[in-house]
Amino acid sequence: MPKIFHTVLIVCFIFIQIPAHAISVIRDTETEGVILTYIRQIFKAAGLNPNNAQVVLVNDSSINAFVAGGQAIFVHSGLITTAKTVDDLIFVLAHETGHIVGGHIVRGQGIYSKARTTALISTILGGLVAVAGRPDAGLAVMMGGATSASGIFTAYQQTEESAADRTAVDILKKTNYSLKGFENTMSAIQAQERLSAESDFSYLRTHPLTKDRIKALERFTKNAQPTKEDIRFELIKAKLIGFLYDPKETFSIYQHQSDMPADYARSIALYRSHQFNQSQLLLDKLIAQKPDYPYFYELKAQFYLETGDIDNAIRWYRKTVQMMPNAPLIQLSLAQALLQNPTEQTAKESVPYLKYVLSKETDTPLGWQLLATAYEQTGNQQEIPYVMAEYYRTLGDLKSAKKMAQKALKTVPQGTPSYIRSQDIIALPENKRY
Repeated sequence: MPKIFHTVLIVCFIFIQIPAHAISVIRDTETEGVILTYIRQIFKAAGLNPNNAQVVLVNDSSINAFVAGGQAIFVHSGLITTAKTVDDLIFVLAHETGHIVGGHIVRGQGIYSKARTTALISTILGGLVAVAGRPDAGLAVMMGGATSASGIFTAYQQTEESAADRTAVDILKKTNYSLKGFENTMSAIQAQERLSAESDFSYLRTHPLTKDRIKALERFTKNAQPTKEDIRFELIKAKLIGFLYDPKETFSIYQHQSDMPADYARSIALYRSHQFNQSQLLLDKLIAQKPDYPYFYELKAQFYLETGDIDNAIRWYRKTVQMMPNAPLIQLSLAQALLQNPTEQTAKESVPYLKYVLSKETDTPLGWQLLATAYEQTGNQQEIPYVMAEYYRTLGDLKSAKKMAQKALKTVPQGTPSYIRSQDIIALPENKRY
């Protein structure tokens, strides 16, 4: 195993340890994509540019969401897994958009980028842990990596919360979603309030009393239209439940359902219960029902990668990338699979995928590290110092980054993008973390 790749394994084990006051971020193309679709629709209704919408999925079972500067909405997984309908989620997203429209957030600029960047390390490290003999730990890391975006908390004023509720009402009217989603969400929050024995329930610290919010919007909810059915929402909800809940609880939740979301959740629960073949049979059934849905193929690939069947992992990741050529995280996973047991051919194949990933998500430590591995396997030694300079930069190790950039100036041709970027890294101020 190349030295560079061995370093990735070491980092992986570090990332299983979640630091105090940090948040655990889930990176998943399917879930992010569906939520972004909703947020863009909401932004358009609110008069914001939909192209500026950003989402971070936080691995937290509480019913909550928040904004922390810019136009990124942080969505707790519990908001999705406990929602009765898509309208529940839409109301909260509209409420958070109300904070953006109202200019309520004055802190937290840049948090979105830092959270996603650090979490990217965990996007495929789970596969590395699993192949190294830790499948359970690998699964945990695959779904949620610890980030160091500690202290990410905004002290909202209750008046601003009320204003955001009113903005959400206007947005729901324009987007034709039901205010029953507000009622469902408030009922769920009230249940959490009753279960919280102490006053540290984060939602209570940042929002008005739930009963007061319900009363304030009574005139809007009296004749609310019926809620919507949305298979996209049901699928991401099932996926999160499958990965984040105990398998027995997942089976219990879906025991009376025989639809596609239920089979999706069960396929994950079966895999986590070490019933790989049964899990694959369910995924094959899902693919037969909806052959144009790339995420069923992606899940097959992930399971093969985690169990060490690299050839099948590559096969199904290739299929997924063919269906979704513009999904960086999936290309990152394919590149990782290609570099598990690399030949010169598979290493060469991984390079354009990694370059694409890094063109879209530049601050991706793992992407740079895998690219260095690919260059090592293909004999492109001259580019490795520059790539490792970028890697250290993304980790905030500016001393090592500049050292590698100085070396790169001696190995890459003058005037090339790598040469120019190496000069930029050398010129970075010492008192700023990158």
